[in-house]
Amino acid sequence: MNKSRMLRRLVLFSVLSVLVIVPANARKKQQAQEPPTPKYVFFMIGDGMGINEVYGAQNYNQVTGDGPSVINFTQFPVRTFVTTFSASSLVTDSAASGTALATGVKTYNNGLGVDPDHNPVNSICVWAHEKGFGTGVATTVGVNHATPAAFYGHVDNRNEYDKLADQLIESDFIDFAAGGGFLTERRGGHTGRYYEDKARQAGIAVLRGPEQFRNITSQKGRVICFNSDPAATEIKFGIDQRGSDTSLSDLVQAGIDYLYGKFGSKGFFFMVECGEIDGAGHNNDAKTNIMEVNDFHKTIEVVLSFCQQHPDECLILVTADHETGGLQLGENYIMHPELLTTQKWSEDEINSQFRVLAGVGPDRKPLPNRVVPTYEQVKDFLSRHLGLWSTIEVDEKQEEAFKEMYHKAFELNEEEIVESLYATSNRIISDAILYANRKAGYLWTHGAHTGSPVGLYVYGARAAEFNACTDNTQICKTIQRLAKY
Repeated sequence: MNKSRMLRRLVLFSVLSVLVIVPANARKKQQAQEPPTPKYVFFMIGDGMGINEVYGAQNYNQVTGDGPSVINFTQFPVRTFVTTFSASSLVTDSAASGTALATGVKTYNNGLGVDPDHNPVNSICVWAHEKGFGTGVATTVGVNHATPAAFYGHVDNRNEYDKLADQLIESDFIDFAAGGGFLTERRGGHTGRYYEDKARQAGIAVLRGPEQFRNITSQKGRVICFNSDPAATEIKFGIDQRGSDTSLSDLVQAGIDYLYGKFGSKGFFFMVECGEIDGAGHNNDAKTNIMEVNDFHKTIEVVLSFCQQHPDECLILVTADHETGGLQLGENYIMHPELLTTQKWSEDEINSQFRVLAGVGPDRKPLPNRVVPTYEQVKDFLSRHLGLWSTIEVDEKQEEAFKEMYHKAFELNEEEIVESLYATSNRIISDAILYANRKAGYLWTHGAHTGSPVGLYVYGARAAEFNACTDNTQICKTIQRLAKY
């Protein structure tokens, strides 16, 4: 071979080598520059948790030391807010807002997993499942309540609990579910136990309480985790939990253990609802509301602990479906959160204890050999449970109001009842809690939802892209795009 031909071949080989090497290097560089795809997605929903609920809890904690001085998700790098209106009202209910968060579709109040024309719409759990990801939903309320059910159910009215229970059992795209228990319709003949048995017959493992959750990784099929108390359909308020009571953190740890054990190599989507912030808001019970936000913080700590082990693969979103109660922080430039420290139980539990003092049963009918308490005994009860008179000054006008309520309830046997969406309270207890709340600087507008925007707090892979979200329907669509569901 002559020298000129050899030289041409060397030049050609060099050029081809460059053409092969450069694109390969370019591909590596491009791959290195691509933002990470979220592998483990946690969608955390504080039902009824407006911005004031979050900072009202943080303010209380900072003054009293009874909780975290900084609520963890308030420090997430992305902090914005989204609107919550439904297709039928500027003020949404949990079914419509849950549908918006789960499917990206606005619907009418009470509609669940359907569009305004009552057509079923798929949720992000379906999209994730179809791509091979694991899916889970967990809540402190009934597992077939509005928010969790929006991720698997389709009903024209959210109160069709029996139908939703069946739909959960039939939803093979939900791998893990957890809550207080199954809600049922009173007019129906079925009980929660009926649906538990039906779930087991469908091959779903039904586990109750942290003791049974410990072996969850050995479960091969779908799993439902419930409260340790078979008679309960809700997890107790955080303020009422004692000892071995099941908590939201227990449910979430079980969900992470199960989903990671089964889908760790692929990834999973996990919706978690702290549903009782809403209940405390409906009751206008500030201390219970504060402790629910603190409990949500504790649950998010469990999630953050997992994410520390997978720092580039996790995405955590914290938001609310709506605000409940129209909470106002401060009156005349004054707040005294420390005045709430005496309260150690929720309004529901204080009412239960007050019935014992009043000598009446759960049906409010007098018990045999009832002894009617004196006004001084009622005052002592309010002092021990709420700090009235002992740490909270009671003005003359308010004391006269308490005396009149006592007179009606115990001397005229005309007990006044205050009903919220999820609770029934004696007027004395309800008014005493409202008075203590006001003195502490926590004032409630009413006992229902408001149309206020709610916070959206995001941490992890691709978090910055959620800055563009201005409405609740945009959140799940953005998750879908980023996680490639």
